[in-house]
This record gives sequence, C-alpha cells and structure tokens, in this order.
Amino acid sequence: MSGSLLDMAKSIVERAAGNEQVEAFLTHARTFQVRVFEEQAESVSSAEPRGAGVRVVKDNKVGFAYTTDLTEPGLTEVVERARSNARYATADVAVALAPAWTEEPAAIQGLYDPRFEDVDAAQRVAFAIDLDRATRSADKRVRTVEDAVFADSVSEIALVTTTGIASSFRSSDAWCYSTAIATEGEDTQVGFEFDLARSLVGLDAEATGKRSADRACSVLGAEKIPTARMPVIFDPYTAGQFLGVLASALTGEAVQKGRSLFAGKLGEMVASESLTLWDDGRIDGAPGSSPWDAEGVPTRRTEIITAGSLASFLYDLTSARREGRASTGNATRAGFKSAPGPAPSNLAFDHTGVDRDELLRCAGRALLVQDLHGVHSGANPISGDFSVGATGRLVENGELGAPVKEVTIAAPMLEILAGITAVADDRRWLPFGGSLGGATTLISEMTVAGT
Repeated sequence: MSGSLLDMAKSIVERAAGNEQVEAFLTHARTFQVRVFEEQAESVSSAEPRGAGVRVVKDNKVGFAYTTDLTEPGLTEVVERARSNARYATADVAVALAPAWTEEPAAIQGLYDPRFEDVDAAQRVAFAIDLDRATRSADKRVRTVEDAVFADSVSEIALVTTTGIASSFRSSDAWCYSTAIATEGEDTQVGFEFDLARSLVGLDAEATGKRSADRACSVLGAEKIPTARMPVIFDPYTAGQFLGVLASALTGEAVQKGRSLFAGKLGEMVASESLTLWDDGRIDGAPGSSPWDAEGVPTRRTEIITAGSLASFLYDLTSARREGRASTGNATRAGFKSAPGPAPSNLAFDHTGVDRDELLRCAGRALLVQDLHGVHSGANPISGDFSVGATGRLVENGELGAPVKEVTIAAPMLEILAGITAVADDRRWLPFGGSLGGATTLISEMTVAGT
C-alpha cells in the first residue's frame, strides 16, 4: 500500500504547470465497527475509503478539490478542478505550501501496531460481545447496556508538494466504549466508559465494562444539593471535555477572526501560576500524534500557557504567516475531502506533582464532576461563559460521599483557569473532538447551583 499511494501523490504533483504550486494529500484506510445489543451483533460494517485531496496555489490564490477516482484520468481531472477553483478564489498573501525539510522528521514509535493484521472479524465481534457481557454482569443493578461498540482502523497518509516534501506514514487505532443503564427503585442513571489502543489486543473489555457499570451505579440515588460556592473537581473524562471547549479558542485563526476568549491576552496571566498547558504532536501512544501535520510541517511541542502566562497560540501555515510567525505544526484535516486548518494535536495540562488521592484530600468538601450536560450550549469559547449541568459525587475529607445530580456548575472560563490549584498525574487521552489529555483537576471555587 505504501509505495503505490506515495507514487500516486508524486504523479499528481508532476502535473503542476507554469509557476503554480501543487500539494497532493492522499489517504487509504480500512475501517471496521461492530455494535452489540444483548450479546448479539446488532450491526457490523467495514469500509476501505481511499482518495486524494489536491491544492493548487498560484498568484496567492488557492484552489482545492478532491476525488476518489485514483486512475490516471481521475488524477488529471482533480488537478484541473483545483486549478480552476484557484482562479476564482480571493488572493491572500499568507497562502503558501510548506517548505522542504532540512531533514526528515523523526519517526514516532508505536503509531502502528503490527498485531492489528492478526485480528479477524470474528475476534472483533467476540470482543464487543465480551464488552457487553462484562458491563451487564458487573453489577446486578445494570438493567441494560445501551451501547457496546468496538471499532478499529488502519490508515496510510501520503503527502507530496512541489516545494520538495514527499513522505508517508501508517497508523492503526482501536477503540471501544460501553454505555450502562443502571436502575435502583425509581432512579435510573447512565454510565459511559471507553478504552483506546493501537489494536484490539491492547484493549480490555472486562475493565472497560466494569468501569462503565461503576460510573452508572455510583450515582444511583443522587440528589440535588443546596446552592453554594465550593471547590469543584473534574475527573479525567470531564477535564477532557473542558479542554475540548478551550481547544477551539487556542488557535491563531480563532484569535484573528475574533472567535477566542484569549484575543489580545498574549503575554498576560490567564491562569494560575501552577498551570502549564501544552500541545504535543509527537507523544508516543497519544491518538493525535504524527511525524508531520496535514500540511507537511514537522510536529512539535508548543507551550500555550506557561506558569499561568499565555505564551503562544497554535498555527497552521496561513494563520502563522498572517502574524509573521512560523507554523507550530498544527494543521489538521478531517480527511482527504477537506483542506487543512489549525487545531490542537494532543492537548493537555502538566500535572502539578500530586496523585488523585492526594488531590481529593486537599479539596476539602467539594463536588467531583463525573459527567457534564449541555456543554455545547452552555460553554462558549468566544465569550468565556461556562454554565453546564453536572452529575457526580460529593467529596469530604478525601472520601467519595453522596451522589449528586441535576446541579449546574458555573464560572467564567478565565476564572476557572485562574482557580485550578492541582492537576493529578492520572492523565487519560480522550479521542473525542480531538486528542485531549484529561486528568483529575481541582478548581478552588465555582458556583454549584442546586436547590
């Protein structure tokens, strides 16, 4: 698969004419998904998408087109369509393709697990059935399992440009998730849990199912609590959700378009002095890692917040050139059908030297948030408003106490960042809405609105 995809990308670029620049971005993937209900495979699907996205740049104008027809006539046609689209685009002096590398970016270990090829469809289905069974049997209060899903994919990406880049890499991914529905008396609660690895053999159906059941059962009997200002703790999953809200405000493009709460704050204190936030596209084992980004710029680590101070935004080539900066290697694409744009790769807070148990002991009487509701409507990365529903547990003297539901937690996001006093060392990578490294996180005070 490797040679042919890279060769096709090279042949596309060879169709460049005159003084135009051409970029060919090709992907070839094999995907599989099985969904189980009551230990029966409810749906099984597989696909092998393959295609090319082409950008043509001429006279500071860029045109984009894509195709799934990788025959010689198909490749000629997609270049012509991209060329035609460029003629009608608005000129932008910031538009350019990535320059040639001075040296090949170092490979990232563990992007591809060769054991992926040893797993057949029967093993994949059996795993999902085991996940469903493990969730259901973990606790007698689990009434049903809404979802037990296994999915995996293996893909190759090739990128070639007229500026001198020609490279490809392969990666594999496997993930599963379970949604338990637990009932006790008149109360029903939902628990969601997931696992991810580079192949099925790295996943644990038994542990994932048990955690899903535990998350549902642990909040049975939950009640509202009186409205108060109190410490709030995000668990790794909800901390990742909070990072997901911040993520869209952390790119240079968002700032340039007036869509970021951090606009005009570069160099200012925007968080507590104990807090460092970074993005790193080269972390072994993290789902957003790659040797180079979607424009061919080598990936790297970028500190966004350093000891509370806003140090940098994340840039692709175009947004960086608008400010006379270098790209941070943060161009991403949804696939060959989309042009690149800036986004985080692997985004996380540094831990502050405590483990989860120590953080809980330091919190005093606090609310541990295990699930957030209404994030898309109640959290605004432009205004900084953050007011969302929450379910979780009270924490008292370091111990988990009564379950809590139907409360709203609220504070401006800059106030939340300023109030983060501890981040534990239990980071988990969440592959939802980007690669987000959530860890147990203590916020000194938020409004918890209940009764």
